[in-house]
Parts: sequence; C-alpha cells; structure tokens
Amino acid sequence: MVTGGVLFDLDGTLFDHRSAAERGVRAWLASLGLDGEIEEQVDRWFALETLHHERFQRGEISHVEHRRARIRAFFPQQDLARDAVADDTFAGYLGFYRAAWSAFADAAAALESALAAGLPVGILTNGEQSVQETKVRRTGLGSYGVPVVASSSLAAAKPDARAFHAACEAIGVAPERCVMVGDSLRHDVRGATDAGLAGVLVDRYGRYDRRPADVAGVRRIRSLAELAWT
Repeated sequence: MVTGGVLFDLDGTLFDHRSAAERGVRAWLASLGLDGEIEEQVDRWFALETLHHERFQRGEISHVEHRRARIRAFFPQQDLARDAVADDTFAGYLGFYRAAWSAFADAAAALESALAAGLPVGILTNGEQSVQETKVRRTGLGSYGVPVVASSSLAAAKPDARAFHAACEAIGVAPERCVMVGDSLRHDVRGATDAGLAGVLVDRYGRYDRRPADVAGVRRIRSLAELAWT
C-alpha cells in the first residue's frame, strides 16, 4: 500500500473495547448480585451504549451526560435523578471496565510497522480526549508517541470530513495521501473516503462475510498484521 500517512481508529481497532466492556459489565453485575438473565442484561447494556454514544458523537450531549443517560436507562427503577448518584453508580461499572483494558495483540506491531516505514501516524477516535489518551497510555500504546485526536476536541466526530481533515493536519499529511484504518464501515471507511482519504476496514470477526455487497470495493482485513507499507 503506497501512502504518505496513517490514521488508526482506537476502539475496536487498536483497543479491545468490546471485550473489556463485556468482562466489565458481567463482573459489575455479579458484584451487585444482578447476574440473573445475564445475557439479556449484557445485550441491553450495549444497546444503550450505542444509542447514547451516538448522541455524544453528534454533539447532542456531553460525554458525562451520555454516561448518566446510559445508567438511568439501565436502572429505570432506581432513583438516579441526582447527577452525583448517577455518576457514582456508573463508576461501579467503570472500575471493572478499566481493569479489563487491553490492546489487541496486533496493535503494537501495527504501529511499529507504520513508524518503521517512516510514515506519520496518528489515532483518530470518537470519544473523550482524556479518556482515549488514558486508554492509549495504560495499554502501552502511548510509548510510540503517536498523537491521539479525539472527537471531543474537534468540531465534529467521524464520519464528518472535518474530523479526518483535522487528524490529517495533526500528522502533517494531506488527506489524499493518508489512509484511515478502522473497524466501522460507516465511521471509519465511508467517512474517510468521502473526506478524500483511503480507507481500510478491519473486520476481525467476519461481520461482512455474508454481506459482500456492503463492502464491495472496500479493502477488508481480518488482522492489522495484513497491513503492509511501501
């Protein structure tokens, strides 16, 4: 792949958010004695995460407000009207989630490979700047000195072209010479190509194996180890 610079998504691409969140919510619910019908509760937790994180990405609510909305919807029978109570309840989950944080096994090597090829590298992520930087640091990926550009610090989140252009500027590469590597077809790949970048879809679990029409013309990989830079 001939390119002048690389942007990596964080959650689902370099950082294994789903596994950490699933282990975290299961352990948290068990600690509360609420592990009955656990599969249904886990599914509901992730549905609420998707719903309210999308609202955060659209700028409708802050990151803290998205957490409060999630916890209030998850425990509708509890009195979580006071922000401090909602925050304290959500913090119970956060402790277990953070304890399970890890980068994907191929993440460090992917950063090393791109940097060794002499390419400017950055991380473009939809999230809260301080939270995403902490993930990078605590998983060891911060040792590569790669800039983290999070949507909370930008005028718009992915898939808005402004997010990609800001990240390209941060690493000093024109959009047409940059490639975006991420696990979201909409946010990472379609958004990148609409903004003038190339896009690579990381489909670790074969989500699109039975939906080939959705990824027609898209470069799709199962592992970051498949990336090669020339």
